[in-house]
Amino acid sequence: MSKDVAKRFLAALNRGEGLREEFICYMDFEDYKSFPDPFPRTAFTVKEVQESIKRYPNPERPREQFRWDIHGRLLTPARPSIPTVALVMIHGGAANEYEFLFTPDGPEKYLDLTQGPPGDSRAGIAQHIASLGIPVLAISLPGHYSRKAWPPIPTRRPEFIIGDIPGNKELENRLAVYTFRMCLEAIKLLIERHLPEHKLYMWGHSTGGEYFYLMEQYGLKNPLIGGLGFGTGMPAWLRKEWDLAAADKSPEERAKNFRAVTDLSRRSPEGYVKSGYVGPNQPWGSVERWFELENHRRPQFKPFLQDIEHSAHDVLLDEIRNISGLPDEELFITFKADLNRLRGKKMLYFVGELDKGHWIEGGKKGLEFRREVFAFRHFTRYADRVRLVVIPRLTHYGHVESYNERLANLMVTGFKEYFQAS
Repeated sequence: MSKDVAKRFLAALNRGEGLREEFICYMDFEDYKSFPDPFPRTAFTVKEVQESIKRYPNPERPREQFRWDIHGRLLTPARPSIPTVALVMIHGGAANEYEFLFTPDGPEKYLDLTQGPPGDSRAGIAQHIASLGIPVLAISLPGHYSRKAWPPIPTRRPEFIIGDIPGNKELENRLAVYTFRMCLEAIKLLIERHLPEHKLYMWGHSTGGEYFYLMEQYGLKNPLIGGLGFGTGMPAWLRKEWDLAAADKSPEERAKNFRAVTDLSRRSPEGYVKSGYVGPNQPWGSVERWFELENHRRPQFKPFLQDIEHSAHDVLLDEIRNISGLPDEELFITFKADLNRLRGKKMLYFVGELDKGHWIEGGKKGLEFRREVFAFRHFTRYADRVRLVVIPRLTHYGHVESYNERLANLMVTGFKEYFQAS
């Protein structure tokens, strides 16, 4: 039965069988739950990695530049399935690497997934992908990682230098320059130092999805094989086009809640409900329980400037120029992503049918106004082949929900049978 499921999936990916709009594959949930491992499971090792960059003058010490630490964990399989190929995983706005390493209700440890059914483990998706023979680098953006349990959400602060809590003025000065440009340089350094010989797939969840479209443009030495995503989205300039086409509010109205440039947006259970992050495939129970399980390791904050750039609020650009003091080449690089970089590549994205932002919103105006469909209609003009797989019952956080090992299986099957196919 599971072999038939894989055959149907690959027939859709490679031959276009049963697709809608020429690129949308609607997956049956029973098929999702039974999707087989594409490779035999193997053990893997885990290594902490960390690098630092210096960027932007410190107003309190004009001769010094701010230091920014970036942290990650490299999962290396004992038996690689596809030689010299690796996956880089970049989290969304208020998360860190732990979201890929562990699930809310699973054990906070690394498991040998060759022992017993992988689905019973509730391990993080990065562990499942590594156990299928693919090296994984799971990254925490600067400020989002701490070696200690985070304090209560209202008082916690980013550790831009890991282990160092910034004071009020330093926090304000750093948040004024927390750009995608800075994060991109940190990501690039971590990758090139720790995966120097690998060709890459890059999966950025949510806000992290911007980087795939920018890495080559800004000089990443590693080749990018193709676009991979779950709950990923599009470059900000394309997001703005979608907002203008599908949203009911003007750009000024949408941006009015984002003017606190030098502050943090902090997550809450109520905010998760409002954003539609709660769904029927979450085995841990209430949203309050979700926060209880994650609060010690998940930062639950997002720099407003990062939110502004990702959400395409360029109506605030003049104000941000004044506050940050940065030149235009450092700001809103999310508007500068060149889709010509997709030429010669394939794209394989997954989206949960209950993902409010990426699938539901805009749907009342028609299928073409769903955010991912809107984006993929643009991608088809550039990439060699694009596929968007819609999975029932999953939310924006399907990678930590039940059967997350099956999402890993789908992705690695794509590596094996879709991206490699002529």
